[in-house]
Amino acid sequence: MQHDKECTARESQGFSLGPLRFRRMADQIAAAIRDSIAKGKLLPGTHLFEARIAREMQTSRIPVREALIQLEQEGLVTRKPSRGTFVTELTEKMMREVSSLRGLLEGYAASHAAMRLTTDDLMHLDGLVMEMRLAADAGSFLRILDCDYQFHEYVIHAAGHELLEEMWKATHAKIRVYLSATNLMYADLKLTAESHARVLEALRSGDAEVARMAMAAHTEAALEQLVTRVLAAHRKD
Repeated sequence: MQHDKECTARESQGFSLGPLRFRRMADQIAAAIRDSIAKGKLLPGTHLFEARIAREMQTSRIPVREALIQLEQEGLVTRKPSRGTFVTELTEKMMREVSSLRGLLEGYAASHAAMRLTTDDLMHLDGLVMEMRLAADAGSFLRILDCDYQFHEYVIHAAGHELLEEMWKATHAKIRVYLSATNLMYADLKLTAESHARVLEALRSGDAEVARMAMAAHTEAALEQLVTRVLAAHRKD
């Protein structure tokens, strides 16, 4: 016991961890760009000029460059030699890959969540669906986008599977950008709200397989709408 205390004391000497009060500038810039992509303010193919971003965010170009490298690693931007950095273009292959991963993760999460959701949990999800309906009536794309993300995040967390949640969060940037934000820009907002209502009813049933299939159908419908409508719109451009 005494030996353990001495080892602990030696290990802690000269080593102190304080709270992180501020994020790195590059992280803040990356978060701002990521959010703008997710909300459709920066569309696929948009040229991202380091100097312009640095000027608008009142910083030097160094953290901007670091932020763009970070976003490139996430697959949200693409660097083209001698041309610059661009918001990654939508491709059917990329969308189908992200969608298939999303379907696996969220379908599995829904099957677990269906057996764990409490009355309070279901009331919370009910509230999100109601907010989606109100936002759809108001034509508020950004509000539906936010509720859409909250709904799926809540179901993932409710599954009670920590590793699954970590994996989902690691891919959520692409999921939100490519299968939520862009899809909703071209979608019938009322149909989007009702699609989530159907998932909620499946979760309310408490049947794991019913919930899994409902979530899988929901993500598949989002993909097909994205492929048929969004890519068609881009071809016209």
